[in-house]
Amino acid sequence: MKNHWMLLAITSTALLAISGNSHATGNFGIGLGVFSGSNEYKDIDTKNYVLPVITYESENFTLSPTRGEYHFQFTSNMWISIIGSARLQGYKAKDSAAFKGMDDRKNGFDLGASINIYDQEIGLLSLEWLTDVTGKSKGDEVTAAWSYPFEGKSLAITPSIFWRWQSADLVNYYYGVKEKEVTSNRSVYYPKSNSNVGAAISINYPLSQSTGLFSGVSVYSLGNKIKKSPLVDDGKDLGYSASIGLIYKF
Repeated sequence: MKNHWMLLAITSTALLAISGNSHATGNFGIGLGVFSGSNEYKDIDTKNYVLPVITYESENFTLSPTRGEYHFQFTSNMWISIIGSARLQGYKAKDSAAFKGMDDRKNGFDLGASINIYDQEIGLLSLEWLTDVTGKSKGDEVTAAWSYPFEGKSLAITPSIFWRWQSADLVNYYYGVKEKEVTSNRSVYYPKSNSNVGAAISINYPLSQSTGLFSGVSVYSLGNKIKKSPLVDDGKDLGYSASIGLIYKF
């Protein structure tokens, strides 16, 4: 069940974008989406999910399916956000024959912050840091991202690119193999920090003042330390996700 939560995380920006400019009073959004995405772990097939989604956006606070942010505005085009984000990753040993004899890797919860700068000419630049506060991975993650919204009368398209760094603790928890978990087909593996790059595009189409369609596609590299894990499919270099759905705001 890991995949669908990761897809919701990737799609969160697209969902919030539908909320429009009614930040001052705040608004909720509820909807339904179809989510699909690849899985890098061995012997776990790609699955499609139909899931409900809930969002909220006000002048200083945003809430998406997997994270919440409180924003402190410093200038007209720069703000800092305090972030709480679910890390719905990992697996159970029963999920695949490839995990037999492994300890379960559990979900976590991260806290962190980001600095964000928006300019009409260059778009949105953000630098984000998250750290695990649940004691699961005890790891850190840093993401630098750029996005640029193209907004028309009836359509909004936002392409983005990102670079992400993950600490050795984080990578080792989800992709490492301890000495007690070694088998004849699975060697010990203690990876160091990992970095990867990716690109995404989200499309939002309002059907009315309160209803809109959302969709998104994301493609990303896995990074060398993840690709070399005995738990990851051989030759797996890229991952992807896709989503489409309908949301109503009120």
